[in-house]
Amino acid sequence: MNDIVWLTMRRLRTPLILLILVYSLSVFVMVEIPGADASGNPVTVSYLDAMYFIAIMATTIGFGEVPYAFTDIQRLYAVIILFPNVIAWLYSIGTIISLLVDPQFRAVLARSRFSRRVKRMRTNYYIVCGFGHTGKTIVKGLLKRGISAAVLEREADIVHSMALDDKFSQLPALSGDVTDRRLLDIAGLGEEIRHCIGVIAITNDENANLTIAITTKLLRPKLPVLARAETRRVVANMASFGTEVTVDPYTIFAQRFFLALSSPTKYLVQDWLISVPGSRLRTELNPPDGHWILAGVGRFGSRMAVKLDEAEVPYTVIDVHPERVNERPGSVLGRGTEASTLEEAGVREAVGIVAGTGDDVDNLSIIMTARELNPHLFVVARQENSQNDDLFDVSGADLVARRSLIVARRILAVATTPLLPVFIDHLIHQGEDFANSVKHRLAGVLDGRAPSLWTMHLTGIWAESLRAAKSEGVQVRMEHLTRNARTPENVSLACVCLLLERGSSRLFLPGPDYPLQEGDTLLFAGRGAARDEMLFALREPTALVSVASGRPQPRGAIMRRLARKRAS
Repeated sequence: MNDIVWLTMRRLRTPLILLILVYSLSVFVMVEIPGADASGNPVTVSYLDAMYFIAIMATTIGFGEVPYAFTDIQRLYAVIILFPNVIAWLYSIGTIISLLVDPQFRAVLARSRFSRRVKRMRTNYYIVCGFGHTGKTIVKGLLKRGISAAVLEREADIVHSMALDDKFSQLPALSGDVTDRRLLDIAGLGEEIRHCIGVIAITNDENANLTIAITTKLLRPKLPVLARAETRRVVANMASFGTEVTVDPYTIFAQRFFLALSSPTKYLVQDWLISVPGSRLRTELNPPDGHWILAGVGRFGSRMAVKLDEAEVPYTVIDVHPERVNERPGSVLGRGTEASTLEEAGVREAVGIVAGTGDDVDNLSIIMTARELNPHLFVVARQENSQNDDLFDVSGADLVARRSLIVARRILAVATTPLLPVFIDHLIHQGEDFANSVKHRLAGVLDGRAPSLWTMHLTGIWAESLRAAKSEGVQVRMEHLTRNARTPENVSLACVCLLLERGSSRLFLPGPDYPLQEGDTLLFAGRGAARDEMLFALREPTALVSVASGRPQPRGAIMRRLARKRAS
C-alpha cells in the first residue's frame, strides 16, 4: 500500500498543484469583482458561491450564473479563467488515466493485491514458482488434498488465465521475476506469515530454481524446498545446502526403467502408488531380454545408459555428436531417424529401442521408422513437450518418459504423503516376496483403479476413539480401524496400511492384529470412501470401542457410564 501511495503522489504532484493554484486564484479574484443583484444594488460573491461557480464552469457542467446574473466584468472574467481551469482539469484527469494504465502502477497494484490475499490465507499452503503444465498438475493435486498454493509465474498471460479457471481463480497469483527476493518474501517467506509450509520451484530454468532454493534457505532455513533440476551440477549444488527434495526427472525415469528390467513386480507396485487416483491400473510391464538400441546419449540417454550397464543389458548407441560416438566403441553416428542408421545399429535383431533425443519430432520419427523395420520392438520414448501427449499415445510406445508428469508425481508424493517415498524406497530394497505381497493386497481392494493415498496422524481429534477405548480397557488393533464401523456386519474397508510409524520406528505392512496407540502415523492406500469411513471411526468416541469389543456402545457419556456400571 505504501508503494501505491508513493507512486500515486509522485505522478499526481504536478497536476494537483497546478489544479489547486488555478482553482484557488480563480475563486479569490471572483470574490473581489463587484457584482449586482436583481435590483441593481452592488453585491460581492461569497466564497461558497465562487467555489461552486468555478467548479461547474471548469468541469463544463455550467448550471448558470450564481447567485445573481453576472455583470459584464464578471462575465469577461469568467471567459478569461475558463480556459486555464478546463486545461488544468483535463491535465489532471489525463494524468490519472495514464497512471491507471501505466504498467509500473498496475504491477504495484497487483503486488499489493497479492500480498493482501496471501495474508488472508488461513490454511496451509505452498509457494509454487512456475505455473506451466507441471505447476498446474501439482496445484490440482494439492487442492484435492486440502492444501492451498500461492503462485509466482513469469508470464503475465498465464496468471491472467488463472482468473478464468474456476479451479484456480481463488488462489493468490502474481506475475514477475520468480527469483526476486521481494516477491518471495510477500508470498510467504516473511516470518509474519505462518501458514506457508514449503516452496516448490518448478520453472523451466533450473538456474532460477537454484536461486529460489538458495533464497529460501537463507531467509527461512527450516522451510522445506522441493525443486526441479535436470543437470548433475545443479542437483549436487542444491543438495549441498540442504534442499529437501531435488527432482531430476531423467534420473527418476532411468531408475524406474532399471526397476522394470530387474523386477517387473516392484515397478508395477510403484507405478500403482504414484498414478493419478482413479486412473486405470497399468498391467505388468516386462521389457524383453536381449540387444537394445539407445538413440541419443545426452542428459536423458546418458542416465539410461548407466542403468542399462547396471542391468548388464547389451546395447548400441546412436548419436549425432562424434565425441559421444567415439567414447563408446561400436556406436553409430547419426540421428536414428533414418532407416540406414537403425539398420547399421542392428534394429532387425534388437528387442528394444530407446528414443531419447531432445526433440519430440525426432523421437516420434525414430519410433515409426524402427517399428516399420521391426514391429516386435519394445519402445521407450522421451517426451519433452506436454502438448504432444496425444501423438506419443498413438505412437505405440510401451513406456514414455513425460518430464512434467514425472516431476509433478514426485513433488506431490513428497508434499502430500511424505511417507510414500519411504515406503517405495523400502519396497525397492526388499525381496520379491515383499513386492508380491504388496501387489496382491493392493489388487484385492483397488478394483482396477489407481488408489488414493492418505496419512493418518492419530493425535488430537483423530484419537478420540482410541482414548475412549483405552478408558474402557479395550485394545484397538489394525483390523478394527480397517473395518466399517457403521455397519453391524464385519465389512472391511477397501484400503491397505502400507506403513506404521511410531516414534523413530517404522513397520511396513502391519498385520491385522497389530495394536494401535495414540501418536501413531499411518500411511494408507485405497479408495477415498474408505478414508471417509476411517475418519468417522477415529472422531466418533464409541465407534472403535464398539468394533473392538463386539458390543455396541451408547454415544452419550452418561449412558456409557451407566452401561459400565451395569456391566460391572
